[in-house]
Amino acid sequence: MSNETTSDVLSLDHVNILTNDLSACRHFYVDVLNFKEGFRPPFDFPGLWIYLSDSPVLHFIQTDKLQAKNSGTIDHVAFRAKNFDTVAKRLKDNDIDFEHKSVPDMDLQQIFCYDPHGIKIEFNFHA
Repeated sequence: MSNETTSDVLSLDHVNILTNDLSACRHFYVDVLNFKEGFRPPFDFPGLWIYLSDSPVLHFIQTDKLQAKNSGTIDHVAFRAKNFDTVAKRLKDNDIDFEHKSVPDMDLQQIFCYDPHGIKIEFNFHA
């Protein structure tokens, strides 16, 4: 008999971010990082859904309540990525500061930057 258990939780579905500025979110994620804006149900409040492939991974809700920069306890949101040079160039071309790291003993390059809310975004580039 195996001690292995299977979780009923399959994967991370999305991250929801409260924002005072939907256009800044759209610019950063769609224009700079080339994510895709997609279908969002007709809720009775403004918002934005950002997709990777067919999945809406980032949800934004417009709020009038002032949101502090990096107001949560989550350190960062990470994405698997490709084309390191292309992503780095997009960030540079849009004057977005970022940090490049190489992970010791792994063939993995990383880029860290901050979105308009001060949320740290990590991109992992596997060789």
